[in-house]
Amino acid sequence: MQVHRLRSALSSRLISIEDEKEKKLMSISETVRMGFSKQPFMKTIGAQLASVGSGKCEIFLPFDAKLTQQHGFFHGGVISTIADNAAGFAAYSLMPQDCQPLSIEFKISLLSVATGKPLIARAEVLKAGRKIFHVRCDVLSVGEDDEDLVATALATIKCSKSVKEV
Repeated sequence: MQVHRLRSALSSRLISIEDEKEKKLMSISETVRMGFSKQPFMKTIGAQLASVGSGKCEIFLPFDAKLTQQHGFFHGGVISTIADNAAGFAAYSLMPQDCQPLSIEFKISLLSVATGKPLIARAEVLKAGRKIFHVRCDVLSVGEDDEDLVATALATIKCSKSVKEV
C-alpha cells in the first residue's frame, strides 16, 4: 500500500512538472510573439512568426517581387534580416523576463539564389549562457514538396536589460 501511495504521489508530481513546463512554454511563446509584433519592419516585408519553442524560432516570408534584387532573386539583405530576427527570437525564448535580445555578431553565408518560393528561417540556440547566446539559423526556400537551403548564419546574441520606450 505504501508503494502505491508513493507511485501515486510521484505520478502527480510529474504531471505537475509537465504542466509547469507547458505553462512556461506558453508564456515564452506569448512573450516572443508580442516582441515580434512590435517590429514594424517585419510587417513591412510581410514576415510572419511561424513557430516558437524553447531555444527555437521559425520566421516565414512569402515571396514578393518587391523584396528582390535586379535579377529577381530575394535580396541578400532580406534573407539576412529574417535569419538575424529568427536567431534573436530563438535566444529571447530562453532569456529572463527582464531581458531583451541584442545581436552583437552575425555571419551569414548565402549558398544559393532564392526566387519565386517563400522562405523560412529556422533558428536554434546552440549554446545558451547567462548573457551570451550562440545561435544557428538556416534559411530555406520552401516548395510544396521540397526545401532548398539558401543560407546559413551564425549569430551571437546578448541578453540585455529591457530598454524602456521613451
